[in-house]
Amino acid sequence: MKYINTVLITLIFSFFTLHHSASAQELDAGVNFQVVIPQNEFDESINRLGAGINIFGLYRFPDSPFGLGLDFNFNNFGRDTREESISSTIPDLKVRVENEYNLVQGLMVAKFQPRDGILRPYAEGLAGFNYFYTQTSIENRGNLSDEPIARDTNFEDWAFAWGGGGGMMIRVFDRRGSANLTAENPIAAGYINLGVRYLNGSEAEYLRKGSIVIDNGSVTYETLKSRTDMLIVQLGFIFRF
Repeated sequence: MKYINTVLITLIFSFFTLHHSASAQELDAGVNFQVVIPQNEFDESINRLGAGINIFGLYRFPDSPFGLGLDFNFNNFGRDTREESISSTIPDLKVRVENEYNLVQGLMVAKFQPRDGILRPYAEGLAGFNYFYTQTSIENRGNLSDEPIARDTNFEDWAFAWGGGGGMMIRVFDRRGSANLTAENPIAAGYINLGVRYLNGSEAEYLRKGSIVIDNGSVTYETLKSRTDMLIVQLGFIFRF
């Protein structure tokens, strides 16, 4: 988990550094909800879709259709739960044990897109990493809002990721030239985003739902290993500054 925090802090710091150094109307920032569709041997191995969220920041070069940005993605490929006694000496106190099978991605993005228009198609190149990790947490039964009693990352692996994508941004409002466009309220325009990406992923080991087997108090991890290619479909909202 410490690796995820480090990546997230780095991306946020990089975005605000760009924001500080960029002039008005040279930044895009947004959020997408996404579906991850495994491809090839990754599909055969994990045998399920993933879902997640994408946040990003992009610097647009002045008077140019090109931009560079950073993406951070959190995806989940399922979870399983069971009830266990908290210890062998306290069998009448039970807790809920939950395993989550996650994928975090950090990506550099190079984007080509018309600078203006109600419809703004784009193409992008991507390079970064896939971080697969499985997290187990212990929670109180019957209260889903409680913080976990304990949490641990019990399996993890990294892979290189690269690929490309494209999509369409559809403008829903435009405040450029408005007297209300100020430093306190710098959002110049808003867009709905529809996008598709294909990422090639190098080989990694990971777990899937059902990979953690408990038998008579012992645990076995049925690990999977394959390339990690995937197709990602995105729907979200983008703000222009």
